[in-house]
Amino acid sequence: MSLDQASVVFNPPNKITLSSVRQGGDRWADITLVEIHGVVLVLVLVIRNTDTVRPISLRRASKAERTMYANWIEVNKSQGAHPQGE
Repeated sequence: MSLDQASVVFNPPNKITLSSVRQGGDRWADITLVEIHGVVLVLVLVIRNTDTVRPISLRRASKAERTMYANWIEVNKSQGAHPQGE
């Protein structure tokens, strides 16, 4: 996947966002199912300031990331919640 397609992961309401503190600053990872592609993708990014988001990588989710995403969706469904504003 090209970083040009990062918005398919950055914009959906049904994503999980994880943070990771790194030496160069905080990194964020968005994980979501992309319906068009039928796969769970991970976008790793850095937020430089309020107006600048720098994508670092866009890839298919690992098995552990797919499991975490599926569990998160299932918990939200069982609680009657709509994931992040759906």
